[in-house]
Amino acid sequence: MILSGLFKDSFAASRLLKFSTELPFIHTNQSYQIFSLIENPNGFICNTMMKGYMQRNSPCKAIWVYKLMLESNVAADNYTYPILFQSCSVRLAELDGKCIQDHVLKMGFDSDVYIQNTLINMYSVCGNVGDARKVFDDSSVLDLVSWNSMLAGYVLVGNVEEAKDVYDRMPERNVIASNSMIVLFSKKGNVEEACKLFNEMKQKDLVSWSALISCYEQNEMYGEALILFKEMNASGIMVDEVVVLSVLSACSRLLVVMTGKLVHGLVVKVGIETYVNLQNALIHMYSSCEEVGTAQKLFSESCWLDQISWNSMISGYVKCGEFEKARALFDSMPDKDNVSWSAMISGYAQQDKFTETLVLFQDMQIEGTKPDETILVSVISAWVIWDYLGVDCGVGIGVTIYDSVRDFHGIWHGFLYWLIISVLFLHFLTYTAFTTNEVIETMGAGEFGDDMVLI
Repeated sequence: MILSGLFKDSFAASRLLKFSTELPFIHTNQSYQIFSLIENPNGFICNTMMKGYMQRNSPCKAIWVYKLMLESNVAADNYTYPILFQSCSVRLAELDGKCIQDHVLKMGFDSDVYIQNTLINMYSVCGNVGDARKVFDDSSVLDLVSWNSMLAGYVLVGNVEEAKDVYDRMPERNVIASNSMIVLFSKKGNVEEACKLFNEMKQKDLVSWSALISCYEQNEMYGEALILFKEMNASGIMVDEVVVLSVLSACSRLLVVMTGKLVHGLVVKVGIETYVNLQNALIHMYSSCEEVGTAQKLFSESCWLDQISWNSMISGYVKCGEFEKARALFDSMPDKDNVSWSAMISGYAQQDKFTETLVLFQDMQIEGTKPDETILVSVISAWVIWDYLGVDCGVGIGVTIYDSVRDFHGIWHGFLYWLIISVLFLHFLTYTAFTTNEVIETMGAGEFGDDMVLI
């Protein structure tokens, strides 16, 4: 095309560029090379390049192309600004969105419903429902997407009253709107309203069923979640990853392994068993139901493992009392996070393996990992019980725990200080005695009141 001079033909060049941006195996750099060779690119060509960047998760470069358009005096059109607002939504770049909104007003595109809808969505995604509502109220034309976008904004920030107001005023309520309301009711714990709305829906899709099942599961109504899932399956609705995750969680809570196995079979039948989130949920479900052998088989045969996979398997071994396997897997982990350390340390403490608890805590400190509340409670419990039984762990471990709690600001902050200082005083540790006033001042005369007794 270069030799033949076809790049000077805007139509031919735009077709080639569009073709390159739509093929996943062609890198965006190659598409940009084509774009850069086009003489005097028009608005359509620039829009194609911006859309290509958006499709390849490069929203910043879409803005960059728009700047090139402005510098080259290429006129934007009503297809340009929706792409730009989508770029701002992905990046949560509200200020960029406001600047582009000013351009929309100057160019006279403020009455275009498609542009307004993407603008409402941008403000909603950025959490600014006030400006989203202003755009909504000022719009001369509203369509179903406009109403759904505004409703989605209120759902995102959890504003039930405004969401209900928009939903009630909608001239036409579709499945998307009803599903959004069920999700909102679920987030707020309004199970009765979610169920009522679900039953009133004339049409239901997969998301409708999934939303209510998830609502039941999130509000600890596990039996109801499984009953509804059976109804869904009987209705011939195809399952997906989201609904199966909720159902497997309910199975884990109720310890109904037979139901879990049926769901596992359905997952294999549908062909989504390789999804890592589902594999993790299955490992957790089998481990919770003390079928750790099945969980181990899934873990060993999996081609895709993440941090949750390892932590779930370790927790499963710990739950079933197989500490040697848990420790072996823990030691072989490529990376450990707080959940990994917590599973082992808390497991040791709960099984009265206090020496292992304290030794592993010291290993954690050496690796530079900061403990969370669960780990600190387990370690302090082991340390206090050992002290009560007369086993001398040495004051070094006490100072280590004390220093860890000093950096921790959780709900147990004051209580942990009280527990540590009490035991350290029993050891007559001068270092801690000198810092007692500092601790009391830090706690503001004590989180438990002025009459707090340390010993």
